[in-house]
Amino acid sequence: DLRAASGSTPRSAPRTLIRSTAQDLDGKDVRCRFAPSPTGTLHVGGARTALFNWLKARNEGGKFVIRIEDTDTARSTRESEDSMVKDLRWLGLDWDEGPDVGGDYGPYRQSERGEIYQAKAKELMDAGHAYPCFCTQEELDKKKEEAEARGENPKYDGMWRDADPELVKQKIDAGEPYTIRFKVPPGARVEIDDIVRGKVGWDAEATVGDFIILRSSGIPVYNFCVAVDDATMKISHVIRAEEHLTNTLRQVRRKR
Repeated sequence: DLRAASGSTPRSAPRTLIRSTAQDLDGKDVRCRFAPSPTGTLHVGGARTALFNWLKARNEGGKFVIRIEDTDTARSTRESEDSMVKDLRWLGLDWDEGPDVGGDYGPYRQSERGEIYQAKAKELMDAGHAYPCFCTQEELDKKKEEAEARGENPKYDGMWRDADPELVKQKIDAGEPYTIRFKVPPGARVEIDDIVRGKVGWDAEATVGDFIILRSSGIPVYNFCVAVDDATMKISHVIRAEEHLTNTLRQVRRKR
């Protein structure tokens, strides 16, 4: 009981969002996942999300997958992962795939899936859906300050979006650091049909602009990993807390 765990009655009960419906699956197997970040202990909200995914999978004869999202190398620890796994088992949950039991779609730790993310980023670049950006952090900070001073929503201005290919090659050959950005088409709008919230939409170009998918260190950002993992692991239903709803904007663009 969330009220017992917190010691007080919450002002509004948390809502869980399911991004797709059984009718959308076209006969595909139901596959749900719980993907915690091992940066601490399992909290009540995480346990609730895990339970909802487990119930959905078990009720429909599907698969329940545990995936560890440990790309935050500074904070993620194996001790935290082990603690979370122990707590999930204490709750009586079991899973069909995960880092401790294996499966057909592993590895199940994001830190072990680097080659997959690099390959998918290259596919996007080769298809013209992503590009290298050589802007420094100082340049980006200045652009953000200028946009805020004008009362505008800070977003990348596309400086390297249509850069001369020869100049890009020269910089790469010279070893200059760069990020990889996803190219959001002009006027792009993202709409999803959420079971709980119904139709939800965003103006992608105005809201996020061309966003980063791989940092200059080669480490992928959270939303890129999640989209790649859900697609390659054939996850059919995404059940998660409402605060993740806006993440769908970036994740759906990549899946398309």
